[in-house]
Amino acid sequence: MRPASLPISRPAHSDVFARLEQREEWIATGQPEGSRNLFGVQVCDMGWTETLTYVELISNLRQSPRTLSFLDRRTVLRLAIDADCRAVLGARILLPTSRALGLTARWRGGGALKTRFDPASFVDASLTFMPRCHIALVGAHLPRLEAMREHLSQHAPWHMLSVTKAADIGNGIAANSAVAGFVGTVPDLVIVDAHGYDEETRYEKAVGLRHNGLIVMAGAAFNERNS
Repeated sequence: MRPASLPISRPAHSDVFARLEQREEWIATGQPEGSRNLFGVQVCDMGWTETLTYVELISNLRQSPRTLSFLDRRTVLRLAIDADCRAVLGARILLPTSRALGLTARWRGGGALKTRFDPASFVDASLTFMPRCHIALVGAHLPRLEAMREHLSQHAPWHMLSVTKAADIGNGIAANSAVAGFVGTVPDLVIVDAHGYDEETRYEKAVGLRHNGLIVMAGAAFNERNS
């Protein structure tokens, strides 16, 4: 199966990379220039090309774990009332998925968000965009992980894909056998089958102990590959 076509090109990718590099936006502790403050956190407000470029830059840093997650309607509602949630998500790369969030951004001034990101499309686009690397799929349900690996191995066959079943994610920290033993070398990118803020936070702590790159919370993408 040929990789899906994207509304980007490698020349565009190179140009965006140069512009981001000039603004020193690869620094892991910073937020990209194209972000908006909503409910006390920085939300990505860039188009597909710039977002994919920024994510690739962050994934290549390997200085400390960084987490990317998607802001759906339920999480937005929690952000409005939960200070701890705002503190945790404030350290992540946040991509908007909810139409309600776009409407809120317009209502608060500054215009609507540039786009929304569907998790399944974003995972596919990211793997199409990135050069060959080792990607680990992590989650509690092996059939869901295998279905995603099968899809991605056809979509972007140049990547090395491995599956790590997390047997027990509890109390925020995984047992040694849960998210240990990544196949071969430590992966360049980890994509996690996690659902909701609480489960994402548990996986974030567990995987972050064993991986110093980008962690993508994309449970909704696994749903689509298992429908």
